Amino acid sequence: MATERHAAKRSAQNLNNSNISMPNKAVKTKIQKLKNEKNDVEESNNEKEIELKDIYEMMQSMMTRLNKLDSIESRVMTFEEELRDMRASIEYAHGDIKELKDESEARKKSENLAKQKLEKLEKENELLSKSIVDLKARSMRDNLIFYNLPETKEENTTDIIHNLLEEKLGVENVRRDIKIDRSHRLGKPRSGESKPQPIVARFNYFQDREQILKNAKKLKGSNLGIGEQFPEEIVKIRKELYPELKRAKDAGKKAKLVRDKLIIEGKIFHK
Repeated sequence: MATERHAAKRSAQNLNNSNISMPNKAVKTKIQKLKNEKNDVEESNNEKEIELKDIYEMMQSMMTRLNKLDSIESRVMTFEEELRDMRASIEYAHGDIKELKDESEARKKSENLAKQKLEKLEKENELLSKSIVDLKARSMRDNLIFYNLPETKEENTTDIIHNLLEEKLGVENVRRDIKIDRSHRLGKPRSGESKPQPIVARFNYFQDREQILKNAKKLKGSNLGIGEQFPEEIVKIRKELYPELKRAKDAGKKAKLVRDKLIIEGKIFHK
């Protein structure tokens, strides 16, 4: 009996001991669980902080990019404005260029017309000048010039020429047969030792003038001379042709000056 009581008592004690120890284990587990949850929360918070930091950096990067895009957009807008201004300037310049081109073409046409008129006037003037020179030459056709005949005061130039024809060229009855319409000195009178002015005489008959000119070679060796009268324009041309005439004659060629033309061996000489 006693033994059964002792056993029951031990069993009860063991049961009590067992019930008492169970709550301690549960508390420890709960604490551990709280610690784990805290750690999880801390880790979660850390992760959230990292995520926020990443988001912030990402936002910062996006803001930087947006600012760059705004800057680029601003530049693009400025560039577009510049392009518009440039396009407007080019269009304005094109308008000015077109006006200038039109003015240039109109001026060119006007200049061409003026040039044509000028060329026409020059041709007409050249023809007129040639006509005047030809008229002058025709008016002098019957004239001869006498060089180095002594010059005196109160002289009669026609008598001087008649005397020359009789004494130097041997023309008989000169005063009766050779009629001189008029004669005079060319230029102002000279005195002293200066060279006398030549005398120009107009003959009534062209045949008399030609005969006297042919006999002028008899004066060779003296300082006297007889020559044709020409306008200044022809005289200038003859002076330019005279060296060629001399060279042709020195070469034994038949050459002569006919008005303003040099004829060598029957052909007109051209420089």
